[in-house]
Amino acid sequence: MSISTPPRLVRVAGAPVWSRQSIAVKLPLAFALVLLVLGSAMAIVSYLEVRHTVIAIAAERLEGAANQMAAVLSASARQRVAAVQQLMQRPEVRAILRERSSASAAAFESPAKAYLGAAALFGNVEVWDASGAKVFAMGAPFEHPAGAALAAYLKELGGTTATIGTLRREGDNEAYPIGGRIVADGQTLGYVVDRRRISNPSQTRQTIAMLTGLIGSEATIVVGNGDGGEWSDLSRPVRGVPIAREGTGRLWDYERPGAPRVLAWASAIDATPWLVAIEFPRGVVLAPADRLIQRFLGITFALLVVAAAIGWALSHRLITPLRHVTETAEAVAEMRHVAPIDTDRQDEIGRLAESFNTMAERVENAREELEHRVEARTEELRALNRELESFSYSVSHDLRAPLRAIVGFVQILEEDHSAAFNPDARRALDRVKVNATRMGQLIDDLLAFAQIGRVPLTRQRVELNHLARSVAEEALAAAERPIELVIEPLPPCLGEPVLLKQVFANLLSNAVKFTARTERPVITVGSMTNADTIYFVRDNGAGFDERFADKLFGVFQRLHRTVEFEGTGVGLAIVQRIINRHGGRVWAEGRVNQGATFYFTLPAAPITGSGKHRVAAHQ
Repeated sequence: MSISTPPRLVRVAGAPVWSRQSIAVKLPLAFALVLLVLGSAMAIVSYLEVRHTVIAIAAERLEGAANQMAAVLSASARQRVAAVQQLMQRPEVRAILRERSSASAAAFESPAKAYLGAAALFGNVEVWDASGAKVFAMGAPFEHPAGAALAAYLKELGGTTATIGTLRREGDNEAYPIGGRIVADGQTLGYVVDRRRISNPSQTRQTIAMLTGLIGSEATIVVGNGDGGEWSDLSRPVRGVPIAREGTGRLWDYERPGAPRVLAWASAIDATPWLVAIEFPRGVVLAPADRLIQRFLGITFALLVVAAAIGWALSHRLITPLRHVTETAEAVAEMRHVAPIDTDRQDEIGRLAESFNTMAERVENAREELEHRVEARTEELRALNRELESFSYSVSHDLRAPLRAIVGFVQILEEDHSAAFNPDARRALDRVKVNATRMGQLIDDLLAFAQIGRVPLTRQRVELNHLARSVAEEALAAAERPIELVIEPLPPCLGEPVLLKQVFANLLSNAVKFTARTERPVITVGSMTNADTIYFVRDNGAGFDERFADKLFGVFQRLHRTVEFEGTGVGLAIVQRIINRHGGRVWAEGRVNQGATFYFTLPAAPITGSGKHRVAAHQ
């Protein structure tokens, strides 16, 4: 005889995917992941550091360029203001304002032309009277302001010394005024006004060349009012510059419509209400940081490939022999014959293989020895079973014959000599007859208990609702009075129908017997679901003392006297043996005169059908 092979160990299907992977896969991935994390961290830190550095350098250079441009434009503005101031002091201006004649105007043309020079293409010189009406003009044509625009001009140029006004939109360009008020004897005679378009090709080229020398050809210069209202790039108006006078002295990061995102620094231009801002493309500034991160990514990818290759080589070197040990261990666990592990290694894995070979040899020897022992024990059990069968046969036939003879002789005495018996003799004969009958019942129950283990145990679906109803009808048919029986829905189980019928027969006959003295007997058959499906048979009869509940399932153990309730004390022992053979368990709860409940578990089967069934039996 051989030992049955245990089931093969399998991995749980619901386990995480990572836990089911081989170390040969995990090790290269672990190397690659570590390097990926380290490389990414270094790349991010380096990128942020380089980015901070290049932005700081750009801010420093932009600040220097903005300050230099502001200084240059301030110097130019002071020169222009001084020239206009000299022009305001010429007597020809006062003559024009007083006389309003062509002769006085002709006298002022020469100094006005000398003042304008080449600027006559984009600027002019005008003389206004006290109300703002134009009385003289030379140079580029400008539309004369009126209304609120004129009032704004007069307010800005209302000082007796020349000043520069704010930028104003003049058609498709920006223009600005320089001028002042002419006063004589405390009275305002008028104004000298120099209006210039900010677009000056020669000056723009000179400024751009200077800016390129300071910070590079990608830089852009914009000039605007201190309130941030009007801005120009020295060739045309621009929109979207968010800088005002209070925003000077720091780095700006913004994007104007139609232009790339820029970093900018603004400085105030002294002697003017203007700001000058130097813009530089943000992408150009951050290009070194972008190149660095791209190089880091390339290096990280190369390191990942190298790490995966190193991990694969190490795992192949380590995992291949370890896989052999694992497969051999699984074979040993499944009681299969295994060949020794061949290895020429002298490290820990080699020693592990040698130790495992020794263990496998010992396990094989132990398995063979165990099989021999099992065969010997099996043969002993067969001999004992044969002896038990012989004993059962003797009990069934040899012991029953004397009992039948005793009962027969008692019946002969009763039939032939009953008249000669006094009451004491008659009682003695009755007791002999009752005990002989009880002895026969004990023998029958004992044989039934012994034969439980010989009944083949099948595993089939059993509909307990139908089985319980059929057994209940038989049990209630023998009752001496009506009993209410409630059968709740019982889930089906897997088991042997013949044996399970015996379980319900014993429990229901007990319930009928112990409710004989109950005024309104009720027996309930039901189930409940906890960790397992639990079935129960409950009655409201005599019950029992729970202190002695452990004696209920012993052979010939009784908690009530025979004169109270008849029986041999074997029925519950049979129930326990059947339930144990099915792999379940049985227990009981009860109280004296308050009924008892017997619980048992059985292997579950798919549930079909539902509903309660009430059966009432009446004598």
